Amino acid sequence: MDVELYDTIHRVEATHWWYVGRRAVVFDTLTRVLADYERPRVLDLGCGTGFNLEAARTLGVPDGVGVDLSIRALSFCRERGLRRLVRGDAAAPPFCDAMFDIVLALDVIEHVEDDRAALGELLRVLRPGGRLIVFTPAFQFLWSVQDRVSHHYRRYTATELRTKLSDAGYVVDKVSYANMLLFPVVLAGRLALRISGRDRRVSSENDLHPTGSNSVLARIFSAERPLLRRWNLPFGVSLLAVAAKPL
Repeated sequence: MDVELYDTIHRVEATHWWYVGRRAVVFDTLTRVLADYERPRVLDLGCGTGFNLEAARTLGVPDGVGVDLSIRALSFCRERGLRRLVRGDAAAPPFCDAMFDIVLALDVIEHVEDDRAALGELLRVLRPGGRLIVFTPAFQFLWSVQDRVSHHYRRYTATELRTKLSDAGYVVDKVSYANMLLFPVVLAGRLALRISGRDRRVSSENDLHPTGSNSVLARIFSAERPLLRRWNLPFGVSLLAVAAKPL
């Protein structure tokens, strides 16, 4: 990821509709997963600026571990008072076997060239019965400037993600599309950027902060929580998966 992008993320992630909505959806899932463990050890893989680790304290995760390859990202984590930090590669997390009960990989695996090997490494550091929560971009036709500046290798379909998790040795609990309600808006916006040529001039979609509608978009994205509890959604801008290491 371009190092300047961490500065942008740090500036907007508390309020930008996409980050607000993703937190709502992921933390709703995390809350239900946490209920299965007593004092779980949690790893935030590709922890970025540490916002999610800091926010997870409200869910009863006071000492989650963050790992990121970016020195700039880890400096933002330290500014938040986070101390359990490790500089390391998501493709080869520098931890012993069976260290964690829960691993969060939120918009991470698309950054890794050999995602199959990375999923195998995450299985290794999970304890038996531990859970992996994945959030990742969906549908290659949604490829945009954000994928380019974030150094993504791919976007996924639900079938592809489920297959890769199963092949890596996980028991797959859930694979669902997410950000379904805003899918038409995102698709139209990306097509407009592509047709107008602005996708070559915009440095990041995070710079496109729709101040007038931001709170509305955040509420719409967040409103998917009860839907995701009951169903696997048929399409969306992203994918949400929960998978377990066999006992």
